[in-house]
Amino acid sequence: MSYVVPFGLAMSIAKVLPQTPIASTEHADIVLEIAYLMTAVDGRLGDDELEAYRQVATAVRGKEATTADVDALLQRFADRVEPGEIAERIREIAPKLPDELKDTTFRLAVALSLVDLDSARDEEELQDVIIEALGLDAERTDKIVETVYAAFDVGS
Repeated sequence: MSYVVPFGLAMSIAKVLPQTPIASTEHADIVLEIAYLMTAVDGRLGDDELEAYRQVATAVRGKEATTADVDALLQRFADRVEPGEIAERIREIAPKLPDELKDTTFRLAVALSLVDLDSARDEEELQDVIIEALGLDAERTDKIVETVYAAFDVGS
């Protein structure tokens, strides 16, 4: 059964997207891979998450992401989707991001974990891995989570 994102949640992801594209292709790819891994960690990738991911890809790259674009990204990143592999991969790539993209990366990960309206323990644990890999402190993390939860109009 396919689930369609309620209009409010579709608009919510738009509230947390980067306002300008990421100039470095390498950094954009890392942000997109971490975003994908967050959606994949619970073993389900529904239509709602695919649409949100398409919006993320559009914002990060600065051009409309087509279904073919999203499919190509999913194919490229899909080789490490076991929970242990996901955490290992994030620990490998996240430190390559400059400081100015760390908040954006974590904000997108938190937002994507909320889109399917189904909080999973795997997603919560992966958020902790992302926080550690990006070197974010508790105060910074709390502010990011508050911003995302406000955009999605949910309690923290």
